[in-house]
Amino acid sequence: MLKYFRTKGRINRVELFAMTVVVIIIESITYLIWGKDSDIFLIISILLFVIYLIQCAKRYHDLNKWGINGFVWWIIPVLNLIYFFQLYFLKGTNTKNKYGEPSDFNITRKKRLDYEYKSENLQKETKNIGEFTAKDFPIEDKNNKFYFYEYCKPNGEWIKKDEPICKIRIGESSGYLFKCATIIASKSGFLEWTVEKDCVLEEKKIFYKLHDEGIYEKENAVKNNEYKHYYFLDELNKSFAWLVSDGAFVNKGDEIYKYKDSKYNEFIHKAEKDGYIHIVDLEKIYLFKNELLYYIRNKDTQRVVEKYQNTPSIIVDDLTKSISIVWNRVSTKSRLGYGIVTKSDNGLVDLNFTFNYLQNVDKIVFHFNPKQISPKQNDKVSFLFESGEIIEFRLNSNPVLLKNQNDEKVLEYKSSITKSEIELFVNKDFKKWKIDLVNENREILGGEKGRIIDYESKDNLKIVIKKFGADYISTVISNISDYQPIENRELDVSTNLRDDVCYVYLMHDTTNGYYKIGISNKPYYREKTLQSEKPTIELIASKKFPVRKIAESIEKSLHSVYDDKRLRGEWFELDEKDVEHIIESLK
Repeated sequence: MLKYFRTKGRINRVELFAMTVVVIIIESITYLIWGKDSDIFLIISILLFVIYLIQCAKRYHDLNKWGINGFVWWIIPVLNLIYFFQLYFLKGTNTKNKYGEPSDFNITRKKRLDYEYKSENLQKETKNIGEFTAKDFPIEDKNNKFYFYEYCKPNGEWIKKDEPICKIRIGESSGYLFKCATIIASKSGFLEWTVEKDCVLEEKKIFYKLHDEGIYEKENAVKNNEYKHYYFLDELNKSFAWLVSDGAFVNKGDEIYKYKDSKYNEFIHKAEKDGYIHIVDLEKIYLFKNELLYYIRNKDTQRVVEKYQNTPSIIVDDLTKSISIVWNRVSTKSRLGYGIVTKSDNGLVDLNFTFNYLQNVDKIVFHFNPKQISPKQNDKVSFLFESGEIIEFRLNSNPVLLKNQNDEKVLEYKSSITKSEIELFVNKDFKKWKIDLVNENREILGGEKGRIIDYESKDNLKIVIKKFGADYISTVISNISDYQPIENRELDVSTNLRDDVCYVYLMHDTTNGYYKIGISNKPYYREKTLQSEKPTIELIASKKFPVRKIAESIEKSLHSVYDDKRLRGEWFELDEKDVEHIIESLK
């Protein structure tokens, strides 16, 4: 126990976690007994904090780093998150380092493997099939139950001779403690998984197979149309960086990524074959054993389909039966995205655009960040394509200030778009965009990079624009039976008229009882949009005002009156009388 008061030595991540729990428990008991204002509580709290910092220092010893990091990690804002990750999640060095031997603390770790079982005779007898028999294990283990624990490599990976294949748990476990044996390959082959974790291994149970090349359909071979690259080392890396863009065509031997090991030696990994690379995690920092890092495929189609997903929301007006098509997700699978977001050349301005089907017309919808730019009537947005063709959209009215799906304020402008213009986005390579701020006598150029990391490169930006355009056309054709795209924007009056009528509304989420006070040009449409994300939201009341400015002032007043009941943004926790008063006000 005295070792926890000494600064020398090492503790592992599980040991630090256990010590953290103990400190919290003692702190809580002290608080309950003496209270937060007592001198005893203060003294014990200081002592516990010092002991905790000592453990942090020794945990950094385990990572072969200076112990001083453990005393200062909590002080530095933002960086303390990185320090926290290192302390509680990164594995220490497996062997002796300059701070001593690894800690033998193992309350929540599996027991060190007792022995390795080289299945040489088994391999010869069963032709590369792992057939279990207790006879192959030492006498003292034969009366125990045997359970499959884990495979040492992913399914379909190549196992070399004398490499570990899998691990078997011998007998019952006590918490996280158990006896374990490793099965070693007596020859090379592609690994086939045949059982699940914790499966009971009975006599003649097949728990793995090793195949020669060309036999197993899931073998991960370089000659395949798709090759997977895993990281197999079990050591801490200090840094990591991709050296190629996602979706790029690579040749065998091209540099793919680099990293530094625990001793700061730099390694560069090179491509195993020619093909298009599909990077799994573009924001990767740390590497973990058996982690899939990338694919190389003969074609790029599968990556595009998997990464650039467009999810529409089909909204039917109950009164008019008209159909609107908006988007919950554009060109991403991991986050909500209203449209395609691109950066200006100087990186200071974003242009967000999408295609929607509104009021029986194809629309291109622009969202501008009012903190970056405030376009006005007669300003222009233009798109240039590699073919030299240009599409120009003139703002016939000032953009409207509203909140997007993420509750962020944006300036929105909608313009009709013709069939031929949409097809230009689909069939031609996008090159550049320009925002012409006529009122300010300046231009902003952009389109070289995407704002979202998945399509940050120009090549990927071209791909997502084409795919989104194609998905929009197919979605409209599938859902609009009498679809008639316009051929001439000048003949579409909907672009040239601004609907300034605006409503203040009250909506109710029946799941949690919260209320939303907001404004919208079309509250029923807004209700449908919210219901596409959360079906339990319903419109309670709304009132029409002739211009948006009046509606905004009423909304602001209501927000001010009930500010003490605000949960976030436009959401409030109101009682029955509050709701009655608001409904009366909106009659």
